[in-house]
Amino acid sequence: MTENTPYIIGVGPGQTDFVYPLAARLIEQAEVLIGGRRNLAELARPGQQTMVIDRGLAEVAAYIGQNWQPRRLVVLASGDTSLFSVRAYLQKRLPQVPFAVLPGISSLQYLLAKRGLNLNELKIITLHGSNSANLLNTVMREKNVAIFTGGENSPQAIAGRLAALSFADLRLTVGENLSYPDERVISGTPQEIARRQFADLSLMLVENAAPDSRPWPYLPAGLPDELFSRSLGEKPVPMTKSEVRAIISSKLRLQPTSRLLEIGAGTGSVTIEAALAAYEGHVWALEKNPEALAVCRANIAKFGLDNIDLLAGAAPEAIPDVQFNRVFIGGSGGSMAAIIARALEHSAGSLRLVISAITVESVGEALAALQEQGCCNIEVVQAAVARSKPAGEKHLMLGLNPITIISADYLRY
Repeated sequence: MTENTPYIIGVGPGQTDFVYPLAARLIEQAEVLIGGRRNLAELARPGQQTMVIDRGLAEVAAYIGQNWQPRRLVVLASGDTSLFSVRAYLQKRLPQVPFAVLPGISSLQYLLAKRGLNLNELKIITLHGSNSANLLNTVMREKNVAIFTGGENSPQAIAGRLAALSFADLRLTVGENLSYPDERVISGTPQEIARRQFADLSLMLVENAAPDSRPWPYLPAGLPDELFSRSLGEKPVPMTKSEVRAIISSKLRLQPTSRLLEIGAGTGSVTIEAALAAYEGHVWALEKNPEALAVCRANIAKFGLDNIDLLAGAAPEAIPDVQFNRVFIGGSGGSMAAIIARALEHSAGSLRLVISAITVESVGEALAALQEQGCCNIEVVQAAVARSKPAGEKHLMLGLNPITIISADYLRY
């Protein structure tokens, strides 16, 4: 160990036998050892100064920033130093500190070896202290997913959520207290795992036998209309037709991480297409009609999507206080200008707006509001779609109602 070189050392899944000789030697030579309570109990030598990493890291970073030059410091990182690790926080918070990093055998590598799976075939997410990952949307499209669990997102709680994917053939494996004498590795269906209890030190693998069995395993533009329910009673809810949705999707220019505000969700056809496209992002969909809300909720459940917030209420009042980079207005209820103005207040820098209108008056209101708010790249497209219908041995073309689609960009300077 050289002077003025603080180390971040990966100590593997936990049991000290998995700490390799070089790491063990540097840990032994440290004047100050920083780490989790369990790691310190097993690795700190008698008389060695220690500092516990508990919930907050700010105090740890402040100590390192003040003491890394006069003292020989080692930070013990449980798991993989390159995967949701304390390393990333410390290096970002303390760019002036020349950390040396020694990776160790991770709990993920350990559990993959138990299951015979490969790291290069894996999607990795964390739900440890966070619900930001789109769990259902990720699991349904990936063959293998590793999930770091913790807090309220225990393995049994996660399994309960995964049970909602009734169309998926899932096998779950939970590794508990990996490498320790009380290690357990248990596999089962979501329903079976949800009925068990697991310790905090748990890691989860989800194997999806057939990702293509999800309701729509193709690029999400213009999903067939028959995939959506339109009514839970006698009166059908209005729905944007597939050909029009394809145009709307192209104008929205969605990316996997897009954050979309939708006004007027209806059946949820546009909502669901957007959520499938922005599978690492999020959709906030507003709908004021109670019957449409029920239909939309049922359609969202059918597709197993958890990156949608369906909100009851009318715009602009019900627009949530979050930032968006996409907005789709499918119905304004006579408040077009106010909706556009409010939506732009929540712009995350630049924002893409798309508006569908069936009346000439709505088109005029939208264009006037976009221009007044300083939007640019305004484009107007009118679509008149005709579909074939069998007539004996021949086919007739029947026209759908024409619709105008307006798109624009807004740049916040």
